[in-house]
Amino acid sequence: MKKLITKIGLTTKELWLAAFLIITFAAGLIIKYSGFKKPEEFDYIKTDKNFEKKVTDIFSSLKEKSQDSLQKLRAKELMLMADSIGAVIDNKNISTSNIKPGTVININTAGAEELSTLPGIGEVTAANIIEYRESRGGFKVPEDLMKIKGIGEKKFGKIKEFISVK
Repeated sequence: MKKLITKIGLTTKELWLAAFLIITFAAGLIIKYSGFKKPEEFDYIKTDKNFEKKVTDIFSSLKEKSQDSLQKLRAKELMLMADSIGAVIDNKNISTSNIKPGTVININTAGAEELSTLPGIGEVTAANIIEYRESRGGFKVPEDLMKIKGIGEKKFGKIKEFISVK
């Protein structure tokens, strides 16, 4: 045994630790694939949905109260966080958009600050739009915007009148 230890170059404690890790890993594989637990139990979608629901509930409670400057700042931060995880939050009472009707923004040339003026587009999504257009050579049609994480049909419907690709 000592020859094996010196040949490998590990101390006894390191060998015990390696053996423990290998046994633990093997036990995990056995538990996962033996049918002891169903594959759905390893899925975190439910946890993600619970988190999104909590964020949505908190945001909704903020909308119901009259807002001072600190609450507006918190609402904006919460909107940015929701935007970064792709959560869809109904923001009818709190307008984070300051775009005037009739304004059209070229999504192939606009900067992050200008894109952030679009309804429902925060800093994170604006950065994603810029990254997408730079990696793909721009947008061919406005509907390409729905390929960006966090922009679905509903959000696109709110911004389509404010965007162009020319």
